[in-house]
Parts: sequence; C-alpha cells; structure tokens
Amino acid sequence: MGKFIFRAQSSNGELAGVQEAATAAEAVAQLESQGLTDVRLQSHVLAASQPLQTHGLSDSDYARNYRYFQTNQGWTAFLKAFLRQNLWLWPLALAMAVWCVTTGDLFWAALALALPIVLLGWGAWKYRDAQLFNQVLAACARGQWQAGKDAIEVLRRRVKDPAVQMELAVHEACILARENQQEAAQAVLDEWKPLMDNLMPGMYVAHQARLALARRDFAAVCELHRQAMEATGGDAAMTLDYALMEARYGSSARAHCVLLEVSAATLPEYGYAFLPWVEGVVALRQQRTDEALEKLQQAMSGLQVFADNPAIWPTLAMMSSDLGLALLAKGQPEAANGVVAAAWPVLSVHGDPDDLALFRDRFSLPA
Repeated sequence: MGKFIFRAQSSNGELAGVQEAATAAEAVAQLESQGLTDVRLQSHVLAASQPLQTHGLSDSDYARNYRYFQTNQGWTAFLKAFLRQNLWLWPLALAMAVWCVTTGDLFWAALALALPIVLLGWGAWKYRDAQLFNQVLAACARGQWQAGKDAIEVLRRRVKDPAVQMELAVHEACILARENQQEAAQAVLDEWKPLMDNLMPGMYVAHQARLALARRDFAAVCELHRQAMEATGGDAAMTLDYALMEARYGSSARAHCVLLEVSAATLPEYGYAFLPWVEGVVALRQQRTDEALEKLQQAMSGLQVFADNPAIWPTLAMMSSDLGLALLAKGQPEAANGVVAAAWPVLSVHGDPDDLALFRDRFSLPA
C-alpha cells in the first residue's frame, strides 16, 4: 500500500492529508468518494510507496509542510513554517512566564520561555538534514560530483532511515555513472534491489533508467521506462515519464499515443507541467513549431513555482533546452539565447550532446 500526500477542496475549504491506497488512481477515487473535489496528489508513486515518516506531525500538518517545502527552500522558509505551525506556543509560553513571575517562581518562568526556543532549536537541528540533502541535489544538478559524494557521506552517517539511505544510494550511483564508473554504479544500485522490489514493482527498473540517462544510453532509457510503466500497471506518473523519454529519445508518434493513456487527475501536481512538455517536444520533432512553442512555454510557466527546489533544476534545464530549440525554429534567436543562457550552469551538465553543441555554436556559450 502506498501513502499519497494530497490537497483537495472540502465543504469547509482546502484540506490536506495522507491517503493510503494501492495506486494513485485508487487514492483519488477514495478521496472523491468522501466528497472532496479538485483532488491534487503531491507525491509521485515512487515516493508514495516508501515508508512515511511524519516526525510527530499530524497527517494534515505534514502534507501542508510537504507542499510548502516543495516550493520554498532555505532557513527563512523553515522559520516561517515553524512560526506558522507553532504560533500558539509563544503567547502561551509568555503568559505562563508572567504568571510564574507573579508567584515568585523564576525558575519555572525561565523554563516556560525556554520551551519554544528549545523546540525551534530541535526543529532547526532536524532541518539541517533536509538542507544537506538539498546540497546533494544542487551538487548533482551542477555537476559538482565530489561535493555531491561528500554531502552524501555526511548525510549517510546522520540519517539511518532506510528510505533516505536508499535515495542517497541512487544519487551516488548516478554520480558514479557520470564519472564513467559503470560497474561501481550498478553495484551500488543492486545492493538496494531487494528493498526496491519489496516496496514497489518497477522501482528498481525506474532507477536503472536513471543510471542509463546518467551514462547517456538513450535507447536503454526508453526501454527501461517502458518496463517500469508496465510493472506498475500503467501508473499515470510512470506512463508520463515513459512518454517524455519516447518524445525526447525515441518515437514521437509512440510518445503521442502513450500520452493519450495518461489520466491527469492521478498525476502528482507538479507533473501537470509535464503534459504540455511532452506535447511540445512531440510537436517540435514533427515540425509544428507554433504549437511546440505554445506548449513548451506553458510547461515552463507551470514549473516556475518549483524553481527554487534543486530537485527540479535538471528538469527545468532540459525544458529550457527544448524551449530554446523551439524559439530557434521560430526565428527568435535572441529569446532562445536568453532562455538557454539562464539554464546553462545546469543544462551544460545534463543537456543532450547534440543540443549542447548547437547552443555553444550559436550562442558562444562555455564548454
């Protein structure tokens, strides 16, 4: 069973929480059967299949924080979230402290004032792990492989949660693949295959696809994503991932057909922007430039809300590459240069070799 984070509309306003279900489609159906509308899943099926650690928060508070930290990063974001969630604690602590002072209990007054500060410190101590994980993601996005491996090692010592350890292993394997250490990369991933297979059919194959992309084996990327999709029984997010890979590296006609099978209602919310992305890439490859430009601009607009999240940087860079190609095809080289140059620190690491060569030639960008 998976645990799908969601937000939806109820008769009393917006509701957030966690729905346990076997599939994303089942989760949406169960929520709608409770009278909820505009159901928006927040977690990809790969994340939903892993054990959920709420760290003592209620499901609703955890779901709200999950959404908040998808679009807000850094210590300022943490402080705002902490104050919003514990706003009631500060006046309570102050009132208790004043009462203790009036009764002469100075020790208890100090303790009352210290309580929210201690909770803030504990929260900050835990959030540093999230910040370090963001450093892993940022280093991988920028191609700073050694910095990524160093951060992984520190986080591996700090956090013993198997789900986190597994995710760190996947990132380490991708780094090794980028460093052309293919056997070592596969060995790291294979160590976690039993757990992946136990958590969800298709998980191991989906991560194999990430390794294939890291080593630039695009034919394998398409095939592995197809296998992952089939293993999950056609989960919408996995199907959309496969459609995108086909659009970029395989058959645009097949990508179009696969996309028709995707139920947008059962995608994670950030995946909504992937629908016009696939449509735009298909149109671009089929030389329907006006449609390609419209769809790719729509996709970029849809992902901008996540632009501060390093997990999405490679995706935004690849989307920028496709938009740049569409702008060039439309005869707008200055606009294309602006889009590509803004994404270049990440795009130069993750972009397709032929596209990178074209951009370097047209825009005099660094290697």
